[in-house]
Amino acid sequence: MQHYISFGDFLDVYHKVREKSVVYFFKKFKILPKSRIESKWDAFESTSDFWLIPEIQQSWNMKISGNPEMIYEDYVFNKYLSKRKDLKMLSVGCGEGLHERNFAKHNCFSQIDAIDFSSQSIVNAQKFAFENNLNINYQAGDFKKIEFKKNCYDLILFSSSLHHFENIEDTLENFVKPFLSENGILVVFEYVGPNRLQWSKKQLGKANQLLEKLPKKYKLLINNSSTKRKVYKPGILRMLLVDPSEAINSEAIVPSLKNKFKVLEQTNLGWNILHILLKGIAHNFLNEEPETKALIKNLIEEEELFVKEESHSDAIFGVYQK
Repeated sequence: MQHYISFGDFLDVYHKVREKSVVYFFKKFKILPKSRIESKWDAFESTSDFWLIPEIQQSWNMKISGNPEMIYEDYVFNKYLSKRKDLKMLSVGCGEGLHERNFAKHNCFSQIDAIDFSSQSIVNAQKFAFENNLNINYQAGDFKKIEFKKNCYDLILFSSSLHHFENIEDTLENFVKPFLSENGILVVFEYVGPNRLQWSKKQLGKANQLLEKLPKKYKLLINNSSTKRKVYKPGILRMLLVDPSEAINSEAIVPSLKNKFKVLEQTNLGWNILHILLKGIAHNFLNEEPETKALIKNLIEEEELFVKEESHSDAIFGVYQK
């Protein structure tokens, strides 16, 4: 069941105002959806999100490659690209460019193009590429409005960006498939859970059960003056005001990929519980204390059990071909 406004929305606004001031908060309001999306990602800073926790990253690596220390970019190179040369790559929704840099270090690419809605993210990506002496072509803009060469790219990457597209089937059929070379691969690392982050009662119940068991010091929010007491799903109104593209058609990703492409491999990554449980408190798990290590290990195990029982994962890694 969807809610247009939730109690969690008011709490989120309260904590944002305390952390960044009222002026910053009201600067986020824009009239046009495109402006709201760009504004959100221009100012985005990941300070307390679950994907920052090394043990969680390692658990994804293990699921994908069988090696907790091998990032998925290295895995894809080793399995699909290591014997090929003069490759062309396109990264859609590249953010600050981490994944293109990880691919570029393998020297099998003669051309890497990357695009993102956020002009500030592109500025940062260009800076990081220059510092690492990497030749990557970054540009800010709307992916669907740029004319790329058809049948050109040997690798097209969506890393946590495909869930921001409204019509997934149309996007894959008319804006991805035409640009992929005949032997090219589409790589997806993606949220595929409920649209608009409207998590189920079971997810919220499990997340709140685990939250309640955490020691108080692990529930402190980023400003260290407030405690996370309960997990709420966001109201639809807040989703539309902050970023109208967020998880707009995420539930359609898995069936659309299977319908439009040959599945070479697809791995469930979870995110059903940790995504929502650790939002705003993940920074408390970025230390080497034995208690912290034991807690995060237990949380990962709890999520894996939940995913197994529900037979559904809110995130996937996949490799696909025409």
